[in-house]
Amino acid sequence: MSRPTQILLVGLGALPPRVLAEAGQALRDVLAVSPRAGPSLDRPEYAFNKDRAQYHTPAILRRLSSLRGGAGGAPVVGIAEVDLFLPDARFVIGDADRDAGSAIFSLFRLGSPDVPVIRRRAQVEAVHAAGHLLGLSHCSDFRCAMFLSEDAADSDRKGPGLCAACRAALGLS
Repeated sequence: MSRPTQILLVGLGALPPRVLAEAGQALRDVLAVSPRAGPSLDRPEYAFNKDRAQYHTPAILRRLSSLRGGAGGAPVVGIAEVDLFLPDARFVIGDADRDAGSAIFSLFRLGSPDVPVIRRRAQVEAVHAAGHLLGLSHCSDFRCAMFLSEDAADSDRKGPGLCAACRAALGLS
């Protein structure tokens, strides 16, 4: 299977356009893929679990994968500002389904009053989410974008760049 050359970026809810634009720039700079703006979607109320007061990521991933236009379409990365969960976890920053070609991450637990900090965190997590769709797994190098973020401090510690091993796995120099 060849590596995709484009990634569709989709905002869910009221995300500032600059967050999407800067996340897209990170995809271009780090992963050498062209970001393409997808349709803006409403807050994913269809995925809301009232008992947990959180949003179920698999439901969102299914909706995002429908935007691909089939198996040959560009992978989709969604960015939201809602609290995400998986059934076996208290919360997650994001999730990806490689087979469906969709990923989601949220800025909900990465919030900050400092707008440049939010933009940088969005860049880091966009590279992380797209990296999964390109075939990368989590990395043990805490400075690599593919390191698993469990909180804002993890996202701040790592950068939007990839370590040498992850770059090599994607065939990037």
